[in-house]
Amino acid sequence: MITARKRLARTLVVTAAAAALTVGGVTGALAVADPEDAPAPTGGQTAGSVFANRTIDGRALVPGAAAGQQYSYWSIGADERLHLSTAVLLEPRGKAPAAGWPVVVWAHGSDGWNDSCAPSAKRDADDRSTLSHLLGRGYAVIAPDYAAVGTPGSPQYSDVDATAHNIVDAVRAGADVGSSSLSPKWAVVGSTQGAAAATSLARNATAWQTGELDFRGAAATSIPAGYDDVVAGLSPSSSAVPTAVVADVLYTLASQSTEDLGTILTPRGEALVQKAQKLCTSALIKEIGGTQLADLVSKPLASNAALASSLRKSLAIPARGFNRPILMSQRLVDESVVVPASLRYVTQAQLSSNKVKMSTYLTGDESAGKRQEQAAVDNFLGGLF
Repeated sequence: MITARKRLARTLVVTAAAAALTVGGVTGALAVADPEDAPAPTGGQTAGSVFANRTIDGRALVPGAAAGQQYSYWSIGADERLHLSTAVLLEPRGKAPAAGWPVVVWAHGSDGWNDSCAPSAKRDADDRSTLSHLLGRGYAVIAPDYAAVGTPGSPQYSDVDATAHNIVDAVRAGADVGSSSLSPKWAVVGSTQGAAAATSLARNATAWQTGELDFRGAAATSIPAGYDDVVAGLSPSSSAVPTAVVADVLYTLASQSTEDLGTILTPRGEALVQKAQKLCTSALIKEIGGTQLADLVSKPLASNAALASSLRKSLAIPARGFNRPILMSQRLVDESVVVPASLRYVTQAQLSSNKVKMSTYLTGDESAGKRQEQAAVDNFLGGLF
């Protein structure tokens, strides 16, 4: 087991206010508590402590999983307050190694700002495929939802370190709901939003983890490098970016207070920010259509200097100071990030730190690039354990 002593994980009595939740495609009662309906933390709760958990029915498990737990847990946010979040722990089939199953956290990319967009509520085909692949490689997998979105003014969505803390807290809580077959060794694989958090963990996880946990390293794909500049520099003259990046900017704006945004947004921008509070990524991208960043604002976001400074700080991705190995991977064809900015960042990070392994793929074929990237991630993870 990851920790020597298990805390008691309480099973929440489902109230009339509890909603339905889909885990891996099967709907069941919400036995782990909706973060919006959860009570405020009282004395005694700490980051990484379990609020409630339930066993996932075998029919709801993703392919390759022998057993699973869904759990809610407390995590520290950007506002330095405790927030309730949810995660899933899956264990692979077969006999566990003598040292236990090594644990890999799947840090998903941007899914949306509303709680209904959380992967545990609406897991898509790519997400399920990633989980199954990791399970097939002999890893126990933790898949967190990330914390505290769904409330206007909540800064959690737009804070890299808050997301990274949420991942560490998911691992700490997962130690208490998993079986005795788990190893204390863990790593993270992250994409886009999750990749940004993975870079933070390569610097900070060893300081943030507790007990017997042994963080080994991080793999970051499609790193949203320069996103802090894109958001803080948002203006009527902003350059064109992929539509998925426009969606991410809208989610970031949606997590800010309306008072902070003031009169910055255009009517089109205001309408899309309102859509971003409700729609998941694929639906929001359809609503965006041909709208570009320059269409969202009538004046520079920097006209609110405090907001621009805060966003730039919270969205910044470290390029040095890593104390664990990190694979930084970028495909040439990638609509989820601004590729030139990502390639510059990865190159600079490798030159700045001997902990960084850079991986790029000289192919314009998207499918081939993805296959090569998957092989690079697999080889990297194998070397960590």
